[in-house]
Amino acid sequence: MGNGLGPIWFPAPVRAILTRLSALFFSEAGWEKHDEGYARGYPARAVCDRKFFQAMLRDASRVETTGRVWVCIWLAGFFWLMVRLFGWASYRRF
Repeated sequence: MGNGLGPIWFPAPVRAILTRLSALFFSEAGWEKHDEGYARGYPARAVCDRKFFQAMLRDASRVETTGRVWVCIWLAGFFWLMVRLFGWASYRRF
C-alpha cells in the first residue's frame, strides 16, 4: 500500500483526508498504483505520472454532471502538475 494522496512528507492525517476526498471524484485513478510505481522506481517517474493523469481523465469522462466533470478535469491537471513539480521528493523513497 502507498502513502496515500499527497507527498510522503505531508503529515499522515493530512494525506488521509486528501485520500478520502479524492474518492468523491476519482474511482479508477488509484494513487495506490502511482505509489507502487514510485516505490519501485519503475516505470520512470514521468510514466507513472502520465498513467495517473490518464486514469484521472478516464474517471472524469465517466462523471454524469457537467460541473463535476470540470472539477475532475481541473483536479486531474492540478494533481498531475503537483506530481511533476514535486514528485521527485517521493520517487523511490517509501
